Amino acid sequence: MKSKMLLLIFLTCFIALESPSFIWAETPFVDPGIPNGEVITYNSRVGDKLMTVVERAVVKRERGKERYEITSRSESLDRTISLAKETMAILSVYTVRKFQEVTLDSQLTVIDEKPHPGKDEVKLADFAVMTYIFRGFPFGKLKKLKIGFYGEESKEKYTFSAKYKNREKVEVNHQSIECHKIEFGMDGFWGTFLPKIKVWYSVDSPHYLVRYEGLVGPPGSPKRTMELLTYTVMESSG
Repeated sequence: MKSKMLLLIFLTCFIALESPSFIWAETPFVDPGIPNGEVITYNSRVGDKLMTVVERAVVKRERGKERYEITSRSESLDRTISLAKETMAILSVYTVRKFQEVTLDSQLTVIDEKPHPGKDEVKLADFAVMTYIFRGFPFGKLKKLKIGFYGEESKEKYTFSAKYKNREKVEVNHQSIECHKIEFGMDGFWGTFLPKIKVWYSVDSPHYLVRYEGLVGPPGSPKRTMELLTYTVMESSG
């Protein structure tokens, strides 16, 4: 009987360690309340190229915990993101990049993550999911959040940050939407020269992205502008 009990405890611990769904780190973010079946379309412009981006979100439950699964589709890139619902922590990112001469896919899964050092600091596993996570920013409660990225070799622990600016009305697709504005950029000396990323989220929950102005990725990448076209919620099985 004792040996069976020890075996059961071992197997339970083994499953918990092996499954990423159990390793949901605490973050400064909160659940924005994204509805199951949310569908958002955007106009996205990179240089002279204009395309439509369609994003769909579903709520899924795994081992008693809920997570968001968000898919983004466009002619140049498809991405599926899994986030812990309560904390918006990254669980996994699957990306397919489509070029004329080749199609590339990549998979990122967070296996183990240490607790974050404080409520005004966060480290991310992927730059591309930053705007999704910030739907859960504690608007009105936090003015600045330091951002680091896993794998950095810089001597400075944090050189990048998000600053809450103000509330603004944004005109998109013939409608006016009250938004929270956040500005991402480098801190210190380099922040004077490098371009900022400006992002607007709806004031009303679930704080969906309304407008994006900045780079496609890290410094040196092309400039991108995204604007909301439509926002709907459809029935979807999670």
